[in-house]
Amino acid sequence: MKHPILNKKSLILIIFLIFLIGIYFLFFGLPWKSIAHKKQFEVYLEDKYQIDFKLKKMDYDFMHRTYLTYAYPASDPTLVFFVGQDIENKEIHDLYLYELEKRMFK
Repeated sequence: MKHPILNKKSLILIIFLIFLIGIYFLFFGLPWKSIAHKKQFEVYLEDKYQIDFKLKKMDYDFMHRTYLTYAYPASDPTLVFFVGQDIENKEIHDLYLYELEKRMFK
């Protein structure tokens, strides 16, 4: 009798691994989407304010299915602010001006 390519144990293991990968993507987002959003956020900030920004690690909010990060101007690493997607319409928004204004009135 021929041996099947996938026996029962292998099939169960593959299904379990696919399930784990699905759970990971549910809570942490898709890696390629994270990279794409990071580039979008950087272009958005540089177009809006006409200065260079550095972005920190991207995070995924699984409750609202949005991406977010913290950024700072390349010239001032101490001015860290939020950049992320709106939970309703997924548009990018930031708090750069808010943090800049807050610093001025300290």
